[in-house]
Amino acid sequence: MCRKQTTAAIKIVVGVALMAAFCLSASAQSQTVGEFWPAVDAHIQFADNWRALAFVGLKKGDEFSYQQVNAGLGLGYQWKAITKPHPENIDPDKEHTFVFGGGYERVQSIQSGQPNDENRLVLSALASFRPASRLLVTDRNRVEFRWINGVYSTRYRNLLFGEYDITIHKFRFSPYASAEAFYSSASGSWNEEQYSAGVEWSYKRLFMIQTYYLRENCTTCNPAHLNVGGLTLNLFF
Repeated sequence: MCRKQTTAAIKIVVGVALMAAFCLSASAQSQTVGEFWPAVDAHIQFADNWRALAFVGLKKGDEFSYQQVNAGLGLGYQWKAITKPHPENIDPDKEHTFVFGGGYERVQSIQSGQPNDENRLVLSALASFRPASRLLVTDRNRVEFRWINGVYSTRYRNLLFGEYDITIHKFRFSPYASAEAFYSSASGSWNEEQYSAGVEWSYKRLFMIQTYYLRENCTTCNPAHLNVGGLTLNLFF
């Protein structure tokens, strides 16, 4: 059994590496911008399957070419626990079949001479299942009501996410890959895609560090193509 799990783990890791290599190769064929996005997320679990989320991060190149800070608060409800035997995840959201949530986000430029602000109300619905004990597949639907410099628009986002849990001598990590498509009412089109590959490194029930590479293609953004190295610290309370 251990040999089978090890073989499967190697295949997952190789697949993630190949995906990242493909994206890097494709980006080298066109002029792109490279950035680093740091962030901190705080997850607070309440009784009766309610949870709160607070986050703050820095982004440059996400729709606009200048530096922005992104912060927000959200509340979610977790419904119907996943019953298939599996390694328990540090994130309670990933232990439930459905999670429904909403929240508020603020995006503010912090670069001199580039005034820009966005207020954003968000609704989301997340569905997860485990086709295998160590494999988690998630589909997230998200609607954003946006006011960018006072101008209103909406945006729909669909994210498909898959991760594989690996445990070696009590050391646990989860390589993953995701793809997300964006529809903007402002442009009336599917104007953006993001592809990412990374690894989640969890420690007991205290925190999880997410390291990733992300490729963004956007027909209405500046820059139009973006390569991102990201690091997110997730804290669980």
